[in-house]
Amino acid sequence: MKKLIYIILIFSFPISVNCQWFSQASGTSRHLFGLDVVNENVVYCAAQQGENVKTTNGGITWYSITPPVLDNYGGCSFINPDTGIFVGPPGQLIRTTDGGASWTVIYHQLSGLRNVQFVNSNWVYACGTSAIIRSTDSGLSWSMLQNFNYGIANLYFTDSLTGTIVGSLGFIATTSNGGTNWTQRYMMLPVQFADSTLYSLQFVNSLTGYISGNLGIFVKTTNGGINWNYIPSGTIALLQAIYFTSENVGVYVASAGRIYKTTNGGNNWMQQNSGTTDPLRGVEFINENTGWVCGFNGRILKTTNGGSTWIQPINSELPNGYKLEQNFPNPFNPSTDIKFSIPKNGLVKLTVYDMLGKEISVLVNEKMGAGNYKVSFDGSNCPSGTYFYKLVADGFSTVKRMVILK
Repeated sequence: MKKLIYIILIFSFPISVNCQWFSQASGTSRHLFGLDVVNENVVYCAAQQGENVKTTNGGITWYSITPPVLDNYGGCSFINPDTGIFVGPPGQLIRTTDGGASWTVIYHQLSGLRNVQFVNSNWVYACGTSAIIRSTDSGLSWSMLQNFNYGIANLYFTDSLTGTIVGSLGFIATTSNGGTNWTQRYMMLPVQFADSTLYSLQFVNSLTGYISGNLGIFVKTTNGGINWNYIPSGTIALLQAIYFTSENVGVYVASAGRIYKTTNGGNNWMQQNSGTTDPLRGVEFINENTGWVCGFNGRILKTTNGGSTWIQPINSELPNGYKLEQNFPNPFNPSTDIKFSIPKNGLVKLTVYDMLGKEISVLVNEKMGAGNYKVSFDGSNCPSGTYFYKLVADGFSTVKRMVILK
């Protein structure tokens, strides 16, 4: 479900813009292929030609952490702000315990590793080419687990023994014994997917996980990866990376600077304004509001409001109490305006539901200052019918009804 929160300036007064995604200066023009968000301050990015970068202040400044091997790095993973691993150069990976000030080169059996994941302080997995390797001593030594007939693009382990890998030709496999044995899984896709290569996956718990891939492929499991169900993503772009902060709230990034967000587990997607046309390759959040995206040409984007759209007051008047007005027009097709007022600073949530109480779209979900606001809800992807919108703020809660008539 698309949304657009915008401003109508009736009076001239100072305002502060709260935008979706804002660009940060990475200090490099090389392509950034992956990132790992350690906490709200520390983020690492894996880059082309070894121009890996790091921030320790939330992205206000980024600086280079030059590796001993200058090659393309596909991914990185850190178990804490200081200890982590970058992968990519053929036959090698690099490990640091001091935040990139110094590195140890570790040799392994594979070439062209694409991704790596610290599951805990000791267990680490990495994948690439057609195989997967594992370390049980924090990345100091590695063992080959298994070769496959598919290129392995990504992996995700929910604990030290339970994991999933994805790759070319729609390949999905799961393990429950640390990679000793693998079971291939299958997804049912519409016939138009000639190239079903998969690129990214993530689990939010032991049962619920998501995979994205070529031509807008998006599939979901609710039983730990045994079955995968196709959900239309609304695009045929290559979905290079996905990240979910909960079972319902997630983001995927794609080519041409496209970022889409869902608030209902992938059933509907809302395009966000990234401010760039650079291909985007990685996305990760530290919580529902704060996250980073990286991509080509050194592009780094950050959001501190979960990717919400522009939020600004309608006028300079401060309301006396909470208020949710009737949407206008009503009935509407396809969009309508919703006005609301909050008398003091605090967390505000404005949500749209269908007649069955199913969440359709979260229009606002963040801390806001006192003021009068206006939201535009786009119901283009909703069938005709009655819907409800609910405002919740500091113990105040109210619901109103609206009608889509097509």
